[in-house]
Amino acid sequence: MPRVQDLKASFNAGELHPRLAARLDFAKYPAGLETCENLIPLSEGGIMRRSGTRYVAEEKSSAVRGRLKRFQFSVTQAYILELGNTIMRFYRNQAQIAVANTNAIITNGTFTSNITGWDNRSTGLGSIAHDLMNGRLSLIPGGTGAADIGWAEQAVTTANTNIEHVIKFRVIGAPSDKIEFQVGTASVGAQTLAKVEKEVGYHCVAFTPTTSPFYIQFRNLGSFRNKTVQIDDVSLIANAAVEIDTPWLEADLYQVEGPQSADTFYLFRDGYSTRKLLRFGHTTWSLVEVAWEDGPYLDENVTTTTLLPSAATGLGINLTLSSIVGVNKNQGWLSTDIGRLVRYKKTTTWGYAIIVSITSTTVAVADVRRDFEAAPTAVNTWKLGAWSRTTGYPQIAGFFQQRLYAAANNDQPQTLWASQTADFENMEPDNAADVVAANHAFDLTLSANDVNAIRWLSSGEDKLAIGTAGGEWVPRSDGAAITPLDKAANRQTVYGCAQIQPVRVGIVVLFVQRAKRRIRELGLAYQGFVAIAQAPDMTRLAWHITRGGIVEMDFAQEQDSLVWAVRNDGQLLSMTYRRDEDVVGLGRHILGGSFSAGNAVVESVAVIPGNNGSGQIQDSTNRDEVWLIVKRTINGSTKRYIEFLERDFETGDAQQDAYYADAIITYNGAPATVITNLGHLEGQTGKVWADGAIQADKTVVGAQITLDNAASVVQFGLGYTHKFKTLKISIGNPAGTPLGKIKRMYGLTFALLNSHTLKFGPDDANLTTKDFRAVSDPMDAAAPLFTGEQFVEFPGNWTRDSRIIVESSDPVPFTLLALAPEIDINPLK
Repeated sequence: MPRVQDLKASFNAGELHPRLAARLDFAKYPAGLETCENLIPLSEGGIMRRSGTRYVAEEKSSAVRGRLKRFQFSVTQAYILELGNTIMRFYRNQAQIAVANTNAIITNGTFTSNITGWDNRSTGLGSIAHDLMNGRLSLIPGGTGAADIGWAEQAVTTANTNIEHVIKFRVIGAPSDKIEFQVGTASVGAQTLAKVEKEVGYHCVAFTPTTSPFYIQFRNLGSFRNKTVQIDDVSLIANAAVEIDTPWLEADLYQVEGPQSADTFYLFRDGYSTRKLLRFGHTTWSLVEVAWEDGPYLDENVTTTTLLPSAATGLGINLTLSSIVGVNKNQGWLSTDIGRLVRYKKTTTWGYAIIVSITSTTVAVADVRRDFEAAPTAVNTWKLGAWSRTTGYPQIAGFFQQRLYAAANNDQPQTLWASQTADFENMEPDNAADVVAANHAFDLTLSANDVNAIRWLSSGEDKLAIGTAGGEWVPRSDGAAITPLDKAANRQTVYGCAQIQPVRVGIVVLFVQRAKRRIRELGLAYQGFVAIAQAPDMTRLAWHITRGGIVEMDFAQEQDSLVWAVRNDGQLLSMTYRRDEDVVGLGRHILGGSFSAGNAVVESVAVIPGNNGSGQIQDSTNRDEVWLIVKRTINGSTKRYIEFLERDFETGDAQQDAYYADAIITYNGAPATVITNLGHLEGQTGKVWADGAIQADKTVVGAQITLDNAASVVQFGLGYTHKFKTLKISIGNPAGTPLGKIKRMYGLTFALLNSHTLKFGPDDANLTTKDFRAVSDPMDAAAPLFTGEQFVEFPGNWTRDSRIIVESSDPVPFTLLALAPEIDINPLK
């Protein structure tokens, strides 16, 4: 009877689909697994228990399915944004950005029934008033002189001077309208915070009062536009997270997308005018409406309907149609046209205006943004803006060749619009005299037999990839750059895309196919000297792993080149991706804790570069941080927590600094038995790693636990189980295949790295635990982590399908580098 010694030195193919269970001849089979749960396949070949997650904060509202987004100015200035129902919060250096407590309070900041509490400091012809219908404070300049200022002020008393305060407010008007905000130590002064302009949108502004009272002031200058602008929702944030309001509801959050340039993050969502998030400091942010310049527009009117402006310049002029024919599908002006641009040419030069209200189906009220030709007359040379609540707003965008590309509104789902070169908000299509230059804005519609709604854009060094519902496209030009005079687009592949942001890794784009089950790699392959676009399926060998569909994904380059994806049922997926090494290995991750009667649910993932800021437990500058929203049932209530994956344990790290439980917190101080500040895990039983040793599980009562033994460094969190199950034995029968032959595994050699616990066996019901404590190890200290080879007897029976299972829920590191099973096989049975 042959005795065989096998070597399994690689597991980096990850889980393989059950359809491959008998493909012993397949090249990837020896590196594959039946089960890869809470383990990371390593490109070097081994497999490693994933690190635990660190608890940061609860969502603004745990009743809302929120979303995480990345805001990255540089590798040292990166933020996680928490998007909730009409709210946004900010995270940096592994913590929530928060404001200290203050007893300062804004009086009547919502203006529900009056403007009591606000003093009128207006000058010249300026004034303030109450808009009872909308519940807002109106700032009215009343004239165009430098002294004409609508000016509202409130004196605020506080005992908390010389600490940073953050105020929230909203500015209401047409895009590009603005006011001035300032804070004084005296009335009408700007001694604490000099005047700063704030455009229409939502704002949170930091300042540090040095006196009490201090004076909050909103000013509207008539010399700017002499137009009433309104203020609402004014409040001070106290002992809470920095936040700003947003327009997006819970149902919108997973369709809010856009690109970032330095401190400006453009955010697109159909049904909402485009916003941009502006960072002025860690605690000062603005979310304002983008004021697009002179476009984009639909084609010029071809009907006999004329447009007559009541004036060539000014605010609140009338735009009168001779008929409703040709306007909004023959409906005329609609209330949803408010905010829409209109272009008008009397004879030779285009001017444009923005609609601010609707009087009737033939009369709109507008503010002129570029003057019309003098003495306007009724002509049929006019264009309507392509973007509005009537036609829809772009859904996605990206930067390419110094232009901002926006795409896919309701009426034109196959169209891209490109800004002027290096002027991202300028959509002017010509020089106003119909002369088009190479730097002007343009649009490009993808031409295909079927509707190819654009789902995403991804920019590379020399290619802009476009994902649509029906295929993958690349725009092109004959010259060096795409211009209004030199533009085209070619379909590359025809798989179709889901509306999920792809990730770019080097020169390829990883995207989710339309059915949300497959991750494809869009790139070039070469046949001889000819480059052919291809999009092979990266999940082909493990497409069972995406059952239920992918919701979201992101990429962590450092340290192990991992694509992270959220599955619809809340499992977290990882894909080890090193194509240059022919490594694509998938695994599943089930986080500790539970939701209702099932597993904990991961709902969102975003990745930012790590940093080393004040308050962090560990420096993370050498790795990317993977941030998650996790939903659990905690003490009978639904909780959604913001967490991030901690660092992996590496040789040379202090043993007590191993993080292998979820929603973890760290105590580091004098030896203690009572560990507090555990309210986020109230009623939960968790794992204890204390001074580098496992202690008994503990249940949180009153936000604390009591250890069996005092410890100085304690990691406490929810346990999770890693599980590894091999495929069928693929070698060993001298007479042919080992498939179906009776065999017995009697011994195993494990090659381990920095491992503390080893539990193994032929099935879940028969696991053996190996203790690595040596006789020479002191009994009053933690057993050191084990690195090396370990032979064990294996309790296997004679069977036709011999497997190895390795699993553990201990909160400790574990890395398996290789397995060497020893097998008896009957070649004839």
